[in-house]
Amino acid sequence: MPLVLETPLGPLSFISTMTVFGTPVEITLSELALETFFPADAATAAALRQLADAG
Repeated sequence: MPLVLETPLGPLSFISTMTVFGTPVEITLSELALETFFPADAATAAALRQLADAG
């Protein structure tokens, strides 16, 4: 399911991926997860590049 945020730059669309580390039998890693958001379209990618260059 895409994430769409309404911003002053216009709507920004993202897709996400989830990576889970470890196995259920390994208690120290069983709850470690990483969620990453990527631009879902060219307009979002361009807006993020513009923000990165301004900062």
